[in-house]
Amino acid sequence: MSDPTNLEENNMQSNNTKSKQQYYFSITFIIISLIFWIWAIINTIQNSFDAGVISFLTVPITHSLILVSRWQQRGTRRTAISSKCASWFIVGSHLLVTLNYLGGIYAAVATDLIEPPSKRTGFAIYCGVAAVIWFISAIVGCRLFGA
Repeated sequence: MSDPTNLEENNMQSNNTKSKQQYYFSITFIIISLIFWIWAIINTIQNSFDAGVISFLTVPITHSLILVSRWQQRGTRRTAISSKCASWFIVGSHLLVTLNYLGGIYAAVATDLIEPPSKRTGFAIYCGVAAVIWFISAIVGCRLFGA
């Protein structure tokens, strides 16, 4: 038979490891999304509206709210944002960025919005790779923050 104290200790270590992974995941995507959000603002100012101004902003807001909620919960009886809710917020914000990149692919291959035409293929490839990365990040976030 296993020692209940040992099981409880292992469970606490596992929760601590998961908590650290969630923290680093959130910090990483806060930084990445803020960099691309600033880039989207610059694109909007210099060219035309870039939907990244909206989609990229949802990511740091989502991750920040989750981190603050979990930080406030420590040492209190308050309930943080539930794992299920956090997971859905993360999936939603990351999929919004994914949709933004899919829109970029459409703009590159089906419209004349990307000028000059010689940049369309490269832009479509960039958007395709980014869409895949953000889609994968939504899946990872769902699994990491899910209940």
